[in-house]
Amino acid sequence: MDSEGVVTADAITWLFFTVLIASVMVSIAGARLEGVYSDEKLLEMRILLDNVAEAVNLATAGGAGHEVVVELPERLNHTAGYRVFINSSGVYGWADGQRGFSSIYPVIVADAYGRTSGVHLEPGRRYSIRNTIRNNRTVIMVSGVS
Repeated sequence: MDSEGVVTADAITWLFFTVLIASVMVSIAGARLEGVYSDEKLLEMRILLDNVAEAVNLATAGGAGHEVVVELPERLNHTAGYRVFINSSGVYGWADGQRGFSSIYPVIVADAYGRTSGVHLEPGRRYSIRNTIRNNRTVIMVSGVS
């Protein structure tokens, strides 16, 4: 065999494996960046849920008549839309197929009509979170504010 042909075969083999390893590294880096982007979206949702939960807890701790107003953003930075739901167990949020939760003090949560099944909050609106007493129990009333 010609020695020039052996060098060429070695160079082709080396080049093939180098390209293979580089493409695997680029694929892994892309997957990691996508994970960071996904975590960032979930972080924005968690911050929003924690702010709403903090408002509920402040109203609860403030006693009867204490009111906190919360304004929800039109949209989170990296999402097309989101949903927020409050019930007696906590504050739930959904955005881009991901779900978040933030706990609150154990308390009854009711909407403006007194229904205790939970309250859906809409993006871009302001809400009054008020501590009221009903049947000698603390009830957090959540109602829209114009």
